[in-house]
Amino acid sequence: LIPSLLSPVSLAHQLLSAAMKVSLAVAFFFAVPTVLAFAPVSGGKDVRRRPSIPSGRPLSAYYVDIDESVNRDIGSMDEWARNCGVQSIPGFQLTTEDGRDWSVMTTENIEAGGPIIRIPEPMILSAFKARQELEQLGNVHEALELLGRLDKNAAEDANQFYLFLKILVELERGDESPWFPWLNALPRAYSNGPSMTPFCFECLPPLVSVMAKDERGKFIFFCQALKQVNFLSDQVKNDVDLARFAYNAVLTRSFKVNGDKKIVPMGDMVRTYTADLHMYICIRILACVLNN
Repeated sequence: LIPSLLSPVSLAHQLLSAAMKVSLAVAFFFAVPTVLAFAPVSGGKDVRRRPSIPSGRPLSAYYVDIDESVNRDIGSMDEWARNCGVQSIPGFQLTTEDGRDWSVMTTENIEAGGPIIRIPEPMILSAFKARQELEQLGNVHEALELLGRLDKNAAEDANQFYLFLKILVELERGDESPWFPWLNALPRAYSNGPSMTPFCFECLPPLVSVMAKDERGKFIFFCQALKQVNFLSDQVKNDVDLARFAYNAVLTRSFKVNGDKKIVPMGDMVRTYTADLHMYICIRILACVLNN
């Protein structure tokens, strides 16, 4: 939970498989300016209908099963991303050592400082775009007002809340959502504040425990504010596990850019184990998004 203060180059090597030592000092993500086809690609054969999703939906619809025992459907997500126009360098692969945690490796040497993957802009989730969409779906102002009374950092957390609601909207749409394959490839299990029990906090060092409790507190505020929106079903709004799944997706995969907050599907697979390198990579993402 406490990042080590290493150089970006040293940290980058932590991303590589022990069996494949590739020099990856800098990672770039590019938003492709051309609007490409962005449509749902049904996949995920292990997806089951969640009882928390409204039963009035068509029986042909499938929903993301967020149970921790369910495997992440990385193969369908990879296929979906390619169909949506994602481009990567030769040798780019998604890899795992335990079947649960996934990251990126390359089977070929790459040029330091060069791009490794290009992401079409329509695939990118943005708090600014989410706000516009949600305001058309219904009323979010009451939820934000309540969040402002509960959360002392509500002004900073508003964009995170918009993305949180956006992901819940897409989860409720099931495989009718354009992001369904990506959602079905997200982790189910987390070891952070919102996922901990009171006993877990007692086992942590004091400072880490305080930080984890603060994050759990913010999650609780989000759940309370969530009940004020009128465009999600009561079943979704009252499903704490589903809310935790959406909250953790935003918490672990979003980054700030010019006052906005963004999540880059497929780009988020280039994950780091320390906050320092994550920030370093996100800065590079920001530069490339703005330049395209």
